Amino acid sequence: MATLNKLIMGTAVGAGVIAIISYFANMRRASVQLEVVPTATIHSLSLSGLSIRIDALLKNPTGASFKVKFPYVKISHKDSILGSSQVIDKDITVPAFGQVKIDNIQVEISTMSFFSVAYDVIKALLNKESITVKVETITTIDLGWSRVPYNDQKEITLKK
Repeated sequence: MATLNKLIMGTAVGAGVIAIISYFANMRRASVQLEVVPTATIHSLSLSGLSIRIDALLKNPTGASFKVKFPYVKISHKDSILGSSQVIDKDITVPAFGQVKIDNIQVEISTMSFFSVAYDVIKALLNKESITVKVETITTIDLGWSRVPYNDQKEITLKK
C-alpha cells in the first residue's frame, strides 16, 4: 500500500513538472511569434515640422495570451533618427490567436536646421515625393513569470 501511494505521488509530481515545463516552453515560443505590423500616415506637414501617426497591429498566432507594454516607436531615415514617440507605462493584453490594434501613436519631427536629414525628408514630402523610413517598435512582453524585450523594424513609404 505504501509503495502504491509513493507510485501515485511520484506520477502526480512528474506530471505536474511536465505540465509546468510545457507551459513555460509554450509561453517562450509565443514571445517569438508576436508580429507587429505598423502603418504610418502624415498627420501634418509644414516647413517647420512633420507629425506622423503610427498605428500598430499586434498579432498573436499562438494559443497563449500575454501582455505587452505600450510600444515605443522610433523613426529613422538614412541611419539618422528623425523622431520618436512618448514612453507610456501601459499594459496591453494580446489574446491567444488574436490581435490588438494600437491607434494614433504620434511622432513629431522638427527641422532644427536646413542641413538636417529631417529637413530633406520634409522638403521631399512637400514636393510630393515619397520617402522610405524605418519604423522601429520597441516593447516588453510580459509572460507572467518573465519579461522579454521585443524589438522589430519595418520599412514604410511615406507620401503626401
